[in-house]
Amino acid sequence: MIDPGWSVHCGDRWRAHVLDAVGIDICDVVGPSPRRPRDWAAMMRRLGVRDMAGVISAVHGDPIPYRQAMRGDVVQRGWAIGICRGDKAEFFGGEMVPMREIDGAWRLQAA
Repeated sequence: MIDPGWSVHCGDRWRAHVLDAVGIDICDVVGPSPRRPRDWAAMMRRLGVRDMAGVISAVHGDPIPYRQAMRGDVVQRGWAIGICRGDKAEFFGGEMVPMREIDGAWRLQAA
């Protein structure tokens, strides 16, 4: 039986958002969406990064100051990936947090 919490997660939402907004499939850069901790570790080794910010930067380039983020830009808080919704960031499950509480932001732009 598949745990529903792992069947769809923020990485899948990130992929769908980027694909819909700019037509880029992040899996072309990072590979298939990892479903187990060891898959995450393998993906990070393959990308040569040490954390979630490195994974996001592999797709979107260098992070920007959160105050420069615009609606639709990609944001991160801990291991969660979300979307800038103006003065708040939306994360998987509908959690909304003030933008000042995010750990990183990246411009969503076409390649």
